[in-house]
Amino acid sequence: MMETTAGNKKQYAFWKPEKFRSIRFHLTVEAIGWLCGTTIDDNGKEISNFILFNDLLARMTVAAGESKGFRRPQHLTAGQFQYSEIALAAEWNMGRKKTRNLLETMERMGLLTVRHSRTASVAAFACVDGWTDDGGNDMDNPSYHSISPYQAD
Repeated sequence: MMETTAGNKKQYAFWKPEKFRSIRFHLTVEAIGWLCGTTIDDNGKEISNFILFNDLLARMTVAAGESKGFRRPQHLTAGQFQYSEIALAAEWNMGRKKTRNLLETMERMGLLTVRHSRTASVAAFACVDGWTDDGGNDMDNPSYHSISPYQAD
């Protein structure tokens, strides 16, 4: 994330998805409510949870391959991304613990699935059914997990 200024107001430039024409999501009502909320960064600035989610979505791979820009790159399938909590915390201007809590919340809401190992952290977009790429090709997300319907006790 880069910091820019517009007049007297600081603005943060988050990543934006650019590899898609459209994305098919399956979201719970709880996830939609959370995405409509905000998080406070270390400077006391409110950031939309949707913007943070969108920032992660921009990192998603659309084809299987090796991740780039990491000391220990991982082989990723479409729908996944490799990340560093320390790097995300710095980009989002918040502590590592808050960043980890945000990722855990996204996982609990069914937006992501997260896998940590000694060598890397990889997340998959469990709520993304698929997408249409820039060439107009429909792609299914191998990382998609259907949301189970509510079951009464």
